[in-house]
Amino acid sequence: MASNVTCRGLGVYLLQMASAQARAYFAFAILFFSTNLLQADAKAGPQDDPQAAPNAPSAASDKRVQAIENVHQDFEEYIKQKQTLVEAYQNLQTSLKQTEAEWNRIQNEGVIKQFAALQSSMNSLQISNTIGSIGSAPGGNNSPNDFAMRQQLQQQLMANRMMENMNTFMRSQELQQLGVEAQRAIQTRFGTIQKVMKVEEDYRQWQLGGNKFFEKYWSFTDPQKVFSDQEIQAILQALEARGKDNPPAQLAEAVLRTRKGDYSQAKPLLDELVESPSPLQPIALMCKALVLDGMDKDRESKLAMQNSIKIERTNPYCRWLRARLACKQNQLNIAEIEWKALTTVPTMQQDAKRALALLYAQRVAKTPSNAGRAVEIAQEAHQDEAPATWYSHYVLAVALHSAKKQDEAIEQIEAAKKLATLDLQMRCDALREAIDNGKPFLEDL
Repeated sequence: MASNVTCRGLGVYLLQMASAQARAYFAFAILFFSTNLLQADAKAGPQDDPQAAPNAPSAASDKRVQAIENVHQDFEEYIKQKQTLVEAYQNLQTSLKQTEAEWNRIQNEGVIKQFAALQSSMNSLQISNTIGSIGSAPGGNNSPNDFAMRQQLQQQLMANRMMENMNTFMRSQELQQLGVEAQRAIQTRFGTIQKVMKVEEDYRQWQLGGNKFFEKYWSFTDPQKVFSDQEIQAILQALEARGKDNPPAQLAEAVLRTRKGDYSQAKPLLDELVESPSPLQPIALMCKALVLDGMDKDRESKLAMQNSIKIERTNPYCRWLRARLACKQNQLNIAEIEWKALTTVPTMQQDAKRALALLYAQRVAKTPSNAGRAVEIAQEAHQDEAPATWYSHYVLAVALHSAKKQDEAIEQIEAAKKLATLDLQMRCDALREAIDNGKPFLEDL
C-alpha cells in the first residue's frame, strides 16, 4: 500500500527577476494527506434504528456501509483537487515564460531593482512544510503540530505584507513615469504574482481540509463497543474497499481490527502509518500500543504509547485509545482522567460519559459513592440521546444495578434488549442474570 504522505517536491520559489538573465519561477508542495482534529459530524455512522426488528441487524449494517462508501467517495474527490492545483501551477509557469522576453526589454534598471527586491523578499514564503505536519486536532504547547501551524500563519502574514508593499509600488509615481510597454510588462508580472499567492492560499485550504477525514471514519471504529459481529464484519469489508491510497480509512480499519482483537492483521496497517510524520501518526502509535499490549509485548507497547504522547498529548482519538489501554492494564485512574477530558469535546461527550459510567460502576466495591456517580452520568447521557439506542439503555442499566436499584435496572435492560440484535441480546441477558442474582457485573472496558 502506498505511503500516507507522498511528497511531490514542488516547493515554492516566487519570481526572481533581478537581472535580464533571472528566471521567474515558483513551485508549491502538493502532498498527500494523512490525520486529527474535530468536526461537528464526528458521529458519521448512523446509530441502530430503534424501530428495526431485533432479528434483522442488516439494516444498521447497510446504513453504515453506505456511509463509509460516501466518505470514500468524498476522499477521492478531495484527492482529485490536487490535479487542479498542479494544473494551476503549470499554467502560471507558462505565463511567466511567455512574458520573460518582454520583461527583459525594460530599460529602467532602478525600477527593475526595486521590483526585484520585493520579489526577493517573497522567496522566504516558500511553502516547505509537509501536509502531514499540520494537525487539525488541538495539541500541547510544545507539539510539533502547533509549531507547524504557527509557522504557516507566519508565512501568511509575510505574504500579506509583501502584497501590500507590491500594491504600493504599483501605484508609485516612478512606475507611472515609465513607458506604456514597460508598465504593461510590470503589471503582467504583478498579476502573475497575485495568482501565485491565490494558488498558495488554495493549497493551504486544501491541505487543512484533508485532516478531517479520519474524524469522518472514527465512528465506524466502534469506540463504544456496541457493534454486533455482523456489523463489524460488514464495516471491515467496506473499509477494505477503499482506494489504494487512503490513510484515514486504513487507520480506521486498524483501530476496528484492534477493537476486535485481530492484532496480527492490525499491526501491518499501523506499521506503515507510524513511519510517516502526519496528524495520523500519534493516533496510529497509540493504537499500536494497544496491539502490542494484546500481543504481550509490554516494553514495545510502552514505547509506542510514550512516542504517541510525545507527539500529540491532547489529541482526542489518542486519549480515547489511551483510556482503553489503561483499562486493559487495570489502570482505571488513568482511564478516568482521559475520558473526563473528553466530556468537554462536543463530538465525543456522550461516548465519554457512558464510558465513565461503566468505569464508575466497576469501582463501587472499592468506593461505594461511585454508584451514585455512575447513575448520574449515565442518566445525563441517556437523556441527551434522542432517540435512545440499545446501548444507552444498557449503560444506564449497568449503572442502576451498581447502585442496587433492581427494578429500574430491569426496566432499562428490557428496553435495551428490545432494541438489540441477536448477538447483542446475549450481553443484555448476561446483565439481566447478574441483576436477578444480585451479583456484581463487570463490563469489558
